[in-house]
Amino acid sequence: MIVITRNGETTVLTGWREWLFKLVAFLAAILLFGVIAFVMFGLAVTIGAMALVVIPAAIIVGLLGMLFSRRV
Repeated sequence: MIVITRNGETTVLTGWREWLFKLVAFLAAILLFGVIAFVMFGLAVTIGAMALVVIPAAIIVGLLGMLFSRRV
């Protein structure tokens, strides 16, 4: 039984309407979790790809800077 109170008026959901409401709420929650997981996976892949490019580039720039530095 689902009880909803709005503006002082109480509505009670029972039977097939209750099951339908629970099903819609469950599917909405699953969809929300799926979207969040998809976004987090995309962020992880993006950060990983950037790290695979930036870290070796920083090492190469550091090595070249060390080779061509003018020490007196």
